[in-house]
Amino acid sequence: MLGHCLREVSLIILQRYILREWLWTFLAATVVLLIVLIGLSLGEMLGDIADGQMPSGLLSILIVLKMPEVLGTILPLSVFIAVIWGLGRFYRDQEMAVMRASGFHWRLLLRPLLSLIVPVAGVLLFTGLYLAPLCSSLAQQKLEEAFRNAAEWGLQTGRFHVLRGGDLVLYVAAVEKDGRTLRHVFMQQREAEREQVWAAERGYYSLDFRIMEFARNDLRLPDFEQRGDSDSIEARSTGALLFSGDPEEVAELQWRLSPAIAAIVLGLLAIPLSHSAPREGRGGRALLGILVYTVYANVLYMCRNWLIKGDLPAFPGMWWVHALVLIAALVWLHRQGRMVGKG
Repeated sequence: MLGHCLREVSLIILQRYILREWLWTFLAATVVLLIVLIGLSLGEMLGDIADGQMPSGLLSILIVLKMPEVLGTILPLSVFIAVIWGLGRFYRDQEMAVMRASGFHWRLLLRPLLSLIVPVAGVLLFTGLYLAPLCSSLAQQKLEEAFRNAAEWGLQTGRFHVLRGGDLVLYVAAVEKDGRTLRHVFMQQREAEREQVWAAERGYYSLDFRIMEFARNDLRLPDFEQRGDSDSIEARSTGALLFSGDPEEVAELQWRLSPAIAAIVLGLLAIPLSHSAPREGRGGRALLGILVYTVYANVLYMCRNWLIKGDLPAFPGMWWVHALVLIAALVWLHRQGRMVGKG
């Protein structure tokens, strides 16, 4: 009886050890991927600012509001990397062989795995169904409000603004407190082979309209090219998408649910995928994992586009992709049970 209790305690300690290894790897992978994707988003936003499509003053807040979307992309991949990399180290360092010798059945990996993927899936569900649409809606509101005010749009006094790749140059000496009245305005505009220059003591900033009168000329700044209007599909609440028959809304709802499902499926798939021979390096398994993830993600993207175009019905929609990968993971687990720790 005492020996049985000691064995159970030992197995629990091993499970906690595995979970701790996965958790630290998961956090490290999340930080690295977060930095990479934020850098890519930052570069895209800076390009929009240079083209006059986004106010420079909103750069920091828009990056924050983009975080839920970024997390929905990287967290499933972080889970996948954590399990593959963590188990790969156990195999390489012969720790898994020792665990198997002590009676550590491969099914005992499921407990620490579920301890990792269930909270992550919960976070992804909350993020995809509520937080991401809310942040998208707030981002649209901030952009619309900012583009109605010259100061918030990013018109900095006393400097030249080069927009549209150099086709438009704007200079404003001062902006009055109302945010719309401009003092000492200079503008140079190039269209095809025609170049025009304007100078005025006073100008007025306006959005979405322009007025032409004899002895007065209000020139329109670059149009605000929204990534979607205030009622864009990304900004709509999940409740508004439920029970909808519109293909685009069906695709958006399934897309919001996909990261949480993918985190669970990829976590299960990573267990057999991480198995390696004692002297086999982790590089090959890592490359195979990247290939599997790339195919999985790309097929989901294609199904989303097919759903939007109406080429794919709402059922099976994207569900068949998750189901296919899940079945492959379970079959692989069953067939390779002895290789991943069967006692």
